[in-house]
Amino acid sequence: MYWQETIGRSSLRFIGVAGVGTLIFLLLVAFGLKRIAYKDNNQRATAATGKSEFRGDRAFETLKKVVAIGPRPPGSPEAETLRQLIRSEVEAAGLEVRVIPFEADTPLGKRSMANLVAIVKGSQDGIIALSNHYDTKYFEEFRFVGANDGGSTAAWMIEMARALGPMRDGRTVWLIWFDGEEALRDWSSTDSLYGSREMVRHMRKTKELADLHALINVDMIGDCYLGIFRDAGAPSWLSNAIWKVAAELGHGRHFLAESRIVEDDHMPFRLAGKRAINLIDYEYGGSQLEHSNTWHTANDTIERVCPASLQAVGDVIYHALPAIERALDAQARLN
Repeated sequence: MYWQETIGRSSLRFIGVAGVGTLIFLLLVAFGLKRIAYKDNNQRATAATGKSEFRGDRAFETLKKVVAIGPRPPGSPEAETLRQLIRSEVEAAGLEVRVIPFEADTPLGKRSMANLVAIVKGSQDGIIALSNHYDTKYFEEFRFVGANDGGSTAAWMIEMARALGPMRDGRTVWLIWFDGEEALRDWSSTDSLYGSREMVRHMRKTKELADLHALINVDMIGDCYLGIFRDAGAPSWLSNAIWKVAAELGHGRHFLAESRIVEDDHMPFRLAGKRAINLIDYEYGGSQLEHSNTWHTANDTIERVCPASLQAVGDVIYHALPAIERALDAQARLN
């Protein structure tokens, strides 16, 4: 009888503990799902008056033209159409444009690619580069127009060319459109970053890499829920200069305190010993769930990109350039 009572009470205790454990598990699952689906409405970009020469509305109109071309994977006729659009728009703004063609070995065979460089001539020695990729990832299964991933920065950079103009006080600024950032099959050290890897080789050959003082790469910055992570691998002075300007302009909520490292077109330059930072919103749509439903899917369309986001990043980088130059000058005085 004692044994039976003991077994009965132990069973009840086990059921009670199991019940509590199940409840805790369900709460954790619910919390996790809430976190995955949570959207921070503070990151929602809102229409506002621009705080620089950069015009987000005009960048958005350019983006519509980019997306209308359709998918733009490396080596495609559509990629060439976009190159012609970039060149004509930037030359109309008075800038010199260089086209740097190259052949790339890919898992799909040799592909003809090309980087583009627009030059804002400076009054001082040295180069600061702003870079992005203009290609879209190749998919056979669906039509991928890459409004945000590939499109937003291509259009953003065209507008930055208009905003900066052909000449400036300070260092020369190179605006670089990389081809072939995306993997043709699966991301690897050889199947990705074709354009930026080639650009490092090209600049070594022309002896211009030594003149590159800093590189700022932008990617996926058109997201209506704009949240740009700090680049954990970037020089702190470079991050701080950009984040300080963002706070001063009232765009601080879009430049997050959280750090991440994302492999992108800045990496070949960093590996070459150059100071580089990657500005990327790697939570497309404002939540992990939206990101998985949107990034590299047919849902990456113009409706999910906002001119206010383009404006915010344009304002910050436009005003950060002088701040970055002051930091570079201070370092030069110490060396």
